[in-house]
Amino acid sequence: MKTFPTSAVWCLGILFISVSLITTGSSEVQVVGPADPVDALAGDDIILPCSLKPKASAETMIVRWTRLNLTTENVHLYRDGRDSNEDQSPSYRGRTSMFNEELKNGNVSLKLTRVTLSDAGSYMCFIPTLTSQVKETTVQLLVGAVSQPVTSIIGTKGGGVVLKCESGGWFPEPEMEWLDSSGTILPADGPPERHRDPEGLYTVRRHVTVNQTDTNRFTCRVNQTEINHLKETEIHVPDDVFPKSHVGLIVGLLAAAVVVLTASAGGVYWWRKHMKEKEQRQRLEERRDALFVTRHKDHLIHMVSKGKSIASELHQKDLIPDEMNSQISAARTSQDQMRLLFLALEEAEDTTRVKSAFYRILLDLEPDVVKDLEEQRQRLEELRDALFVTRHKDHLIHMVSKGKSIASELHQKDLIPDEMNSQISAARTSQDQMRLLFLALEEAEDTTRVKSAFYRILLDLEPDVVKDLDIYDDYFGLFNLIDIYDDDISLFNLFEEEQRQRWEELRDAQFVTRHKDHLIQNVSKGKSIASELHQKDLIPDEMNSQISAARTSQDQMRLLFKALEEAENTTRVKSTFYRILLDLEPDVVKDLKKEQRQRWEEREKKRREELEEQSDAQFVNKHKDHLIQMVSKGESIASELHQKDLIPDEMNSQISAAGTSQDQMRLLFKALEEAEDTTRVKSTFYKILLDLEPDVVKDLNVNKMKAPKKLRKENEKLRKENEKLRKENEKLRKENDELKEKLRKAEETNQSLSTSPGGQQKTQTPSQKSEGIEGMEMESLPGRKSGPGPGRKSAPEMESLPGRKSAPEMESLPGRKSAPEMESLPGRKSAPEMKPLLAAGPQKEDLYDLERGGRDTTEFNYRETIPSGRKSGPEKEMEMKPLLGPGPQKDDLDELEREEELLQNLTMCYRVTIERL
Repeated sequence: MKTFPTSAVWCLGILFISVSLITTGSSEVQVVGPADPVDALAGDDIILPCSLKPKASAETMIVRWTRLNLTTENVHLYRDGRDSNEDQSPSYRGRTSMFNEELKNGNVSLKLTRVTLSDAGSYMCFIPTLTSQVKETTVQLLVGAVSQPVTSIIGTKGGGVVLKCESGGWFPEPEMEWLDSSGTILPADGPPERHRDPEGLYTVRRHVTVNQTDTNRFTCRVNQTEINHLKETEIHVPDDVFPKSHVGLIVGLLAAAVVVLTASAGGVYWWRKHMKEKEQRQRLEERRDALFVTRHKDHLIHMVSKGKSIASELHQKDLIPDEMNSQISAARTSQDQMRLLFLALEEAEDTTRVKSAFYRILLDLEPDVVKDLEEQRQRLEELRDALFVTRHKDHLIHMVSKGKSIASELHQKDLIPDEMNSQISAARTSQDQMRLLFLALEEAEDTTRVKSAFYRILLDLEPDVVKDLDIYDDYFGLFNLIDIYDDDISLFNLFEEEQRQRWEELRDAQFVTRHKDHLIQNVSKGKSIASELHQKDLIPDEMNSQISAARTSQDQMRLLFKALEEAENTTRVKSTFYRILLDLEPDVVKDLKKEQRQRWEEREKKRREELEEQSDAQFVNKHKDHLIQMVSKGESIASELHQKDLIPDEMNSQISAAGTSQDQMRLLFKALEEAEDTTRVKSTFYKILLDLEPDVVKDLNVNKMKAPKKLRKENEKLRKENEKLRKENEKLRKENDELKEKLRKAEETNQSLSTSPGGQQKTQTPSQKSEGIEGMEMESLPGRKSGPGPGRKSAPEMESLPGRKSAPEMESLPGRKSAPEMESLPGRKSAPEMKPLLAAGPQKEDLYDLERGGRDTTEFNYRETIPSGRKSGPEKEMEMKPLLGPGPQKDDLDELEREEELLQNLTMCYRVTIERL
């Protein structure tokens, strides 16, 4: 019969005990102490840490502190809720205590005061009343002693000074060393001298010989690594203590000479470097000026009118020859002068320097021409920036995070209004900020300029965003898309022919540079391409011969690329190479463009997917609380995520076991936030939610759009009210003008009623009218009709008009003059005096009507006044009533007052309306 192996029994027993300890130990109270020793210096007060874990009250427990080499006596004992130190070791009496107020928190640490060297050793914290396996812990105490080292000068030796450093009262034994002012350890004069006194403390002494230095400062350092303590003392040795030596003087002179030579060499180097940098800077400026002249050649030929003066100044500086200057002076038109001048510039030995001088003279003589061309260039740059912003609008909305800062800078430049800046600042998410910012860009008066400013601020604040988007455009913005989609070449129509040609050369050169390795391996007609370039004088004879002599096509292409890179105008040469390659081997270019297009589309697809995932994740984050309350199929969503290995098995089980849908969703959101790729998992959650509960997503999106819709409605309402107020304002303005005109006419009529053309008053009393005018014949006037005419009221009707006052009431009006008073007015004419003025005169019936106050109040009564010396007869029909009546009646005055009051009210209403607008 087989027996079970004894070793196996032991292994099973040990395993059982270990498992028991693991499963039970986590819930039992244990005694724990520090892992590292406790360091202290003699005379310090220290704490020996010890505590219960997990926290439990030790107020009713027995706590015993002992030292391992003391078998019978305690260091400190706590029991029955108090300190019990009857059998305490005499050496610790009065120096130990516990933190009684911390016992309830499980803190059973021991405080030891006035530590001595003999206190060093191992201490045990023991609690016998615990039921756990771990009832005790050991704390190691290290005690040391230190003192400040003392330094002194004890003499001279050779050319140096001997220094001594001594320090006593150390424990454990320390290390001593000497250092100079830079911290370098100096070689000592022999090993250190050590001595130990009866108390066990060490004294250390060491000598060193030092030579004179710049500072003559030296440091003695004493270090004890076991207790991690260090003491230093510095000593300064005066110069006169060192022995006098000519060697030092010589060395000093040599050092000074070396310093002078070094400084001289440094100065020469710096001067040469400065001159070189200045020359480079000047050369760069010359190249920039020459590039401006070359780029705008055609414009300058047609726009510059002072070519003769420019040529004269260049000739004075010996930059163009005499013969060319004479030809330019003899040219008839400014265009011919400029053509000859450009011929001289291109034929010059240093054409860059000469063109730069031409630019500076042009800037002095005709600055407006340069300014116009610079503005044109700036406008083209703004157009390029605006095209970039327009093309990448959707990407920028999702990628830019500093929309508020960009809007603030645009607002400081007065490029967006205050209201829009406030709305952008109040927007919660970066996407909302960017949408409002793009709305402001598109509503701007000069949208190109504002978008260009936006681009430059974006380039300053978030350059990585622009750099990432340049991947789509690859080099110089639109080149890559123009290469991929040929129909986009129409964008170049925005630029001038010369600039378009330059950009096309640059695009071709970038294509060649980017695909260098691929072209070297795949192009087989390198010799033919080199031959055509050589015929166009774009590569030298020697290089063409080397390419022709190369054996393999790869070697030919390597040499050809070397020639392209060594060319003076490498961009133009590479562009020509590209065109020849397109003619000889079009399939190579076609394959590269196809591959390039595929790569771009893959990057675009990947970026679009990332943006969609970010958008989905942001939706989930934003509507977390709503989703927890509204989604009812959390278990199904969790199941699908679990099938896709996006949430772990345990979490899926917890979600399935949750009682309510809200608990399921809380656990599901916890799983989403703990996922490794939380954005991807939340995006998948969003897509599943959109499939299972589309109404929830729809409702949240509708709520999201309510605020902008409401804002748009309120904006439209305000716009309509503004339009209505504008129309009312226009109407009031017209009415105001009409009333002003009526008031003017009424004032003229009032004046004509009160004064004659000569300025004399013509108002008559009834007695004056009855004297000497009874024989006047009004009926004899041509066109005069007897009786009331159409619209004319009789005397009774006039008396019954509302507001009409009787004769006595009129007489009693304030300021009303009686007949005798009227007679006495200066300049008043009597009836005989009025006869020549009245000619045939009115009839008696009319006078009776006037006596009764019955007079026609229509507007026709006030149209004309009678001039002095008026002729009678059919020459002109005139109304006579204004001359005969007693002046304006009370009805007319009331009407004028009402019109004035209405005019004032309308004017006030008009001003209030203007203030509201």
